[in-house]
Amino acid sequence: MLAQALEDLWAISPDPRRDRLTAAFITHAVALATGVSPSDIASAKRTSKAAARARQIAIYLAHVNFNWPLIRVAFAFNRDRSTCGYACTRIEDMRENADFDARMSVLEACVKQAPDTIPELTQIGIEQGLGR
Repeated sequence: MLAQALEDLWAISPDPRRDRLTAAFITHAVALATGVSPSDIASAKRTSKAAARARQIAIYLAHVNFNWPLIRVAFAFNRDRSTCGYACTRIEDMRENADFDARMSVLEACVKQAPDTIPELTQIGIEQGLGR
C-alpha cells in the first residue's frame, strides 16, 4: 500500500518537495502582487473572493509557466485536479481583458525567474572558511 502511494506520488512529480516549494514561491509572488496574504491564498477553507482569485492566479501560473499537468499542480497546491482545471479556465477567460492580461504578463515574467536547483550554492564560501 505504501509502495503504491509512493509510486503514484513519483508519477506526479520527480521531486514533490521542490514542487511544494515552487508553489509557495508562486503563492508569495501572487500575494505581493495582490495584497492577499499567502496564508489566505493557501487556505483550505473558504476565504474572501480576493483570496480565491489570487489562488486561481497562482494555480494558473504554475500550470502555464512550468508546463505542469493539472494533477501535478493539484498536488503542489494541495487541491483537487478539477479545481485546478476550473482555476485555469477562469484565468484564461479573464485574460481577454487587456489590463488584466498585462498584469498577468508581469507576474508570469516574475515567476519565470524561479531559480533552478543549485546544490553547490550552499557550499560557496565554506571552502574559504567564510561559512560559519
